[in-house]
Amino acid sequence: MAGRRCARTPALPLLLPARRLRPPTPLPAPPETPTGHRRFLVLHGAGLGEAAAWALRFSPLVGRLGADALLIETTGLPEAEPALLARVLAAFARAGLPATGLLGAAPAALGALLRAGHPPAVLTPAEETAALPLLPVTALALPPETILALHRLGLRDLAALEAQPRAPLARRFGGALMTELAALRGAVAPYTPIRPPPRHVAACDFLEPLLTAPALAHALHRLVAELCEGLNAAGHGARALRLTAFRGDGSWQELGQGIGQASRDPAHVERLLARRIEELRPEFGFERMMLAAPVTELLEARQSNLAPEAGPEEALPQLLDRLGQRLEVWRLIPHASHWPERAQRRASPFAPAAPFTPAPRPLRLLRRPLPLEAVALLPDAPPSLLRQGGRAERVVSAEGPERLTPEWWQPGRQAPPRDYYRVQLASGARWWVCRRGEPGTPDARWFLHGYLF
Repeated sequence: MAGRRCARTPALPLLLPARRLRPPTPLPAPPETPTGHRRFLVLHGAGLGEAAAWALRFSPLVGRLGADALLIETTGLPEAEPALLARVLAAFARAGLPATGLLGAAPAALGALLRAGHPPAVLTPAEETAALPLLPVTALALPPETILALHRLGLRDLAALEAQPRAPLARRFGGALMTELAALRGAVAPYTPIRPPPRHVAACDFLEPLLTAPALAHALHRLVAELCEGLNAAGHGARALRLTAFRGDGSWQELGQGIGQASRDPAHVERLLARRIEELRPEFGFERMMLAAPVTELLEARQSNLAPEAGPEEALPQLLDRLGQRLEVWRLIPHASHWPERAQRRASPFAPAAPFTPAPRPLRLLRRPLPLEAVALLPDAPPSLLRQGGRAERVVSAEGPERLTPEWWQPGRQAPPRDYYRVQLASGARWWVCRRGEPGTPDARWFLHGYLF
């Protein structure tokens, strides 16, 4: 019909500019979410991402939100939230890392409000909900191209963005925008702690920074007593210890100590750490020290001995722990190979012993077998005379041979077969010698591989 125009239906729904939309209706309060009962402190400042480990002095749950933001979970901390916020900001300021922070329930919303210039404060869920609609989209954690596209559509604040249908937004901008909108309302709190929180930890703050060795030893004694008391109450024993000392300049030092057998004996734990605290460098002093047990095991209560000394079951592991601080401690366990140099391997002295029947071989082999010259009545007979260097030794008796053939299942080139003999010399010495190669062949050679006792 003349004078009428037909509107062309687009293939995809279009997002209308904000000026053509009706005024948005007030947003209702979000329903209770999994993070509704949790509280978080979000800090924003230059270089805060590198100080994430130093922030562990305030809470065991700390995560990074980019290079310039930190997330500290404050759920369950005994300190009042306004005092905690003031203390954290003051500590970062003294360390030369000025920061601003917000304490609330939704980490994504707190981070967006900080990027928008919100002053430090403790926000209730209702206050977070009231502040979000006026939030500019430039404060959201979105790629720059997404923010530019939203501006071109006239969507400049969160209220206008949330008034749009979700399906067109998801098709046009993908799941990143949907995830950010859900995180702003507290539906998700995606963060990964920089370190798994230990189940047992003892901490102590100091009015005056610790500088001297006696002060550090006294603080260690208090921390060990508190940690072992918590381990005893839970029925656990520590297998690993981590001592962290925080300095006021934003730096920290950390010492790790393993324990061979689960223990909650304060004397043993303190003895292990007493030598390690000499490695700490206080400089201007430590303001806080934490002793954690990141690895624990169930430890049943045992009847203590009447004597003050440790019993036989505890004395050996404690001795090995102390020796391990000064030298390398290991034990030999059997290995699936019949070659003497591969038949055993090193393992932890606390590893369970595997039952095996040892062959009549030396306890220790020579690192490099010594070449010998041998005289035998027959090519495949035991040696009757052995010569090492310029000294000849007559063989009184010999046992063998013990024939070892190549391990065909092993990859690569295999060594030739060997014949081992246990020989006793006229001087009384007992040797473990071998002939490498087939008897009677030009490449057959004799070696001394170990001493028998």
